Amino acid sequence: MDLSFVRRLGAFIYTLILLLFIGFGFCYSNEVKYEYRENTVYFSDYWKVNGRLITFPYSNQDVFTITNTLPTVYGDQMLVLRAYYDSFEVAIDGDVILESRDSYLFGHKTNIGQKEIWIPLEYKYSGHDISVTIDLQDSLYGSQLTEGFITTRSSYGIRQMQQNIPSLILFVVFTVTGILEMIVSGYFIVKRTALIRKLTFEALFYAGAFSIISAQWIINETRVPFVIWGHMTGFSILNVISFILMPMMFFEISRALFMRIGKVDNIIDSIIALAIVLSCLFATIGIIEWGTVVYVAHAIDLLVMIMVGYYSYTTVKDEQKAKTGVGISIANFIFILFAGIALVQYVNHIDYNYLLVVIIDLMIFIMVQVGLIYRRIGLNVKEEKEFAQAKVYAYTDEMTKLGNRRHFYAIVGDYEKQKLPKDLTYIAIDVNRLKYTNDNLGHDAGDELLIGTAECLRRAFNTSSTSTIGRMGGDEFAVLLVANETELNRRLFNLKHYLSHWRGKYIDGISISLGYASVREDPYANIDTLAKLSDERMYEDKKQYYEETGFDRRSPQ
Repeated sequence: MDLSFVRRLGAFIYTLILLLFIGFGFCYSNEVKYEYRENTVYFSDYWKVNGRLITFPYSNQDVFTITNTLPTVYGDQMLVLRAYYDSFEVAIDGDVILESRDSYLFGHKTNIGQKEIWIPLEYKYSGHDISVTIDLQDSLYGSQLTEGFITTRSSYGIRQMQQNIPSLILFVVFTVTGILEMIVSGYFIVKRTALIRKLTFEALFYAGAFSIISAQWIINETRVPFVIWGHMTGFSILNVISFILMPMMFFEISRALFMRIGKVDNIIDSIIALAIVLSCLFATIGIIEWGTVVYVAHAIDLLVMIMVGYYSYTTVKDEQKAKTGVGISIANFIFILFAGIALVQYVNHIDYNYLLVVIIDLMIFIMVQVGLIYRRIGLNVKEEKEFAQAKVYAYTDEMTKLGNRRHFYAIVGDYEKQKLPKDLTYIAIDVNRLKYTNDNLGHDAGDELLIGTAECLRRAFNTSSTSTIGRMGGDEFAVLLVANETELNRRLFNLKHYLSHWRGKYIDGISISLGYASVREDPYANIDTLAKLSDERMYEDKKQYYEETGFDRRSPQ
């Protein structure tokens, strides 16, 4: 085992334990005593509406007034009533002491963040009657007055931390691991590793983003941030945005792991991204309420669950021997099941403690998915150091710096281990008149012709994360590309443009013959079939070139 990795893991766990001890010191110290008035007094009983006792949670579609008699209170305490409200008014013995104020975001009125009523108290209010008139928000899931308690600001924060220890731990763990995953995966994505590995690193990148976004959502659901720092509106908006981004990140992880990069998948991805942007934009400028964005998030949840469920089902059905694919599918099924349970709880009761189910769900998902991602990556640091240079020589064409035939067929081997993507295309390329160039302009010119062709191929295809370019030998090149027909045609058009405008010391414009074949033409084709068909079409293109130009293919003139 790599001892340096063990030391780093031990340092991370050690630091995490220290942070937890610090948190426990705040949460469970003996300063939480009555004489410091750091206690929390539950105040959910004996409330009345129109003289009748009510119990929490309490809901009323009309504006209503609740009344009660305050116990002994102090000037550093406040009465907290948990309710999603539009407006409220507080009176002591009939005298109004507090009214709600409208919240504005970029000049537009909003009720986002209006989820708790904080009523400052004074010692002189002790034993007096308090009345609170409340207009609850209209919500698809209903809105209720759920809880009341008298506390200090610091005691409230400590209470929330004590009740949400698992959430705080996951917030730290998800944030730290998420950042590390994004840094590591970003490095290898930029490094342009092979297609299968690159898509896996993309999955790891999205898993890191999912972890960070989930951490933000979890910590805001605990209410700890706005209890400690205030800014209830800002943290509530962050919570909604995190909530709507989570299903998108989950969808991106699944797409990368299952290699779902077809036209339909891209369209659904675009729809989700557009729905998120538009809903947040409309909420920001006041066209819709932020609560409506939550409804959009639930619609996206449903769509993503259907799509990922379909991916998982087809993977289990078509690739029963692929243990990693089946493992990912099972993890997705479990995640979707728990997410569905949490969503039903949320819909039935907006203030229900569904967070525990979500936390368990996220733990299962992150542990299993990321574990399987790392397994698929299969990186061995020591082996990478020892063989990195050898792989460069073994897999790189010395002249063009492209991958050579050995490298190309290594990628082909990766593809053949699983079902071929339907948009996979094999492109066969042959440079025209290389013999003529060598015989009449010299081998330096012939080398320049090949180097120029390689450069144009890179410019045309390297911007795609799903492309593999190789020099197969002599004047022959090949490209593997996962792209829909529109993108393929665009890249081929760009290639011809780059070739015709290429200029070097000896060469003024480059001509090639080209043929390609796609899995779209035959869903049951393997790569050998695609290569053979592409070669046939390339030779037809070469024959046509010599017929149109009048050049003699065999002649050096």
